[in-house]
Amino acid sequence: MAGTGDDGRSKVLSDGRPETVVHQAPGALPQVLTGGWQGSQLQPGEAVVHLLWSFDAVPTPPSVDARPPTDASFAAPPGATKWIVTEMGPDLEVPMHKTATVDYGIVLAGEVRLGLETGSVDLSAGDAVVVGGVRHCWHAGPRGCVIATVLVGLPDGYHPENVPGGS
Repeated sequence: MAGTGDDGRSKVLSDGRPETVVHQAPGALPQVLTGGWQGSQLQPGEAVVHLLWSFDAVPTPPSVDARPPTDASFAAPPGATKWIVTEMGPDLEVPMHKTATVDYGIVLAGEVRLGLETGSVDLSAGDAVVVGGVRHCWHAGPRGCVIATVLVGLPDGYHPENVPGGS
């Protein structure tokens, strides 16, 4: 994370692995880990969501006092943003759900199928996608996938449904 130091000059504020992650093993409830992910290659059906950064609806530039997010909720207030990286293990299936966010994503590695109510699309490394607060599901390919996503909170009145891991 680059931001402003005490002297008003740009500097590196943070350089390391995300501290807060959500881990979900097959058949288990999601667990919030505050020491970062210490695991290795994901197993089939396993997922890890790294919480990189978040901003309020009216962001201010990061400064020396800025801290990475510790709120493991995937909800974002209207206009606020959350930046996550999701690692999906081989053949992970995320059931149909709807978020109260617009999600800008790019597949960094592997393959994933985005399912919608009227069909699906296959995505692979380098593909970008925008999921605009609609019902959708995911199915990771046989080698799993990694997706970087920025979530932008929609105005009040949009209601999430069946969001994996909570609200």
